[in-house]
Amino acid sequence: MSRGRRGCRLPSGVKNVWVGVELAFSSQRDILFGISDYAKRNAFWRLAIANGDRNAPCLWPTESVPPDGIITTLSLSAEVADLDIPIVVIGAREKWLGRRQRNLAFVRNDDWAIGNAAARKFVSSRLYASFGFVGSNIKTYCPQLREEGFRAGLEKRRARDIRSYDQKGHMDGSSADMVLLGDWLENLPKPAAVFAVHDLRATHVIAAANERGLPIPDKLSVIGVDNDEVLCELTDPPLTSISPDHVQTGRLAAFALDALFKKVAKIPQTRKVGGFEIVERDTTSSATPSGNLAKEAMAFIRQNFKSGIRAEDVIRSVPGRSRRLVDARFREMYGCSLHEAILRVRYAELKRRLVRSKAPIGELMRSCGFSDLSNAKRAFKSRFGMSMREWRERGGVSLPALCGVVGQCVDNRRD
Repeated sequence: MSRGRRGCRLPSGVKNVWVGVELAFSSQRDILFGISDYAKRNAFWRLAIANGDRNAPCLWPTESVPPDGIITTLSLSAEVADLDIPIVVIGAREKWLGRRQRNLAFVRNDDWAIGNAAARKFVSSRLYASFGFVGSNIKTYCPQLREEGFRAGLEKRRARDIRSYDQKGHMDGSSADMVLLGDWLENLPKPAAVFAVHDLRATHVIAAANERGLPIPDKLSVIGVDNDEVLCELTDPPLTSISPDHVQTGRLAAFALDALFKKVAKIPQTRKVGGFEIVERDTTSSATPSGNLAKEAMAFIRQNFKSGIRAEDVIRSVPGRSRRLVDARFREMYGCSLHEAILRVRYAELKRRLVRSKAPIGELMRSCGFSDLSNAKRAFKSRFGMSMREWRERGGVSLPALCGVVGQCVDNRRD
């Protein structure tokens, strides 16, 4: 038994873990679910949740039992950060934490890849006269990497007019910010495409554009990040957003804390979480025939992937079009073939069901549209580094993926 500050006891071997999140956002709730899911399957933890604000030092719960470790998306006060316990920070690296020589890990999304995906989406859907990036004062993200990935994707495709909205102290949705943001949007050559660092910031862009009478998406297209459905669906028009795997982020953070508890050697200090999709709504609706063609094909895949469809079935769903044309337009917009898109959708749903359902694996595979179960099992292990059974047992945490992506936050750039 372990004894807390006030004499309370925890069963022997149970760790008291503080988790700091901002529960107002669905992405943060998904992260919390991932942490909890990992802990239930792989650890003996008691979780204490602190609901806070990402722009302010976290006010941790008044606990009778002191923490053995911390996982947080929130800023840490100096008092908390100086505790000699394992700490896992989700999101942007807090530079002043760098003086810690041990018991520290960072987990974040692949921010460069997210920005690059936004660029590819824009250039594949229509011709724009200019492109813009809108950052934020929120410290949780790595906005410079999202901007770098965005610019790299545009420059690779020879886009010339790329601008950034950068008003220090006025990137928070305040009245002063909205005036400056509106001026900046008006000055972008039209039609313009704007990538916002996260969904909340994208809602500011949409509000400023509506205030200035800039029609969306005719004159201004907008993409955010996080796919917070409440924010995305309530904007006018609804917001297109890049959806990272936040549940997996939570699982990975919990795995990192578990590794720190166990003093596992050769575990990288910084881990990136890959895997995301673009959820398209009205702020990027394409008026071009090629864009509509690709979207029709993807909509058919999402609606019918469970029924065992093949690429030929997708082609038949858009009559009067050749396979070569549909596949070419699809590759332009989504960066993969029709066959690969079907597999990605199936595997994404299968991974989710493996973790959340106790049904037999073969039954789950068939329910996701797989017919050749042996081949699908081999392909799953090749793609994700473990068998389906191992994926289920570990709660969706892939050890090869966890240990394979390393580097400092500011150094994870790509050519």
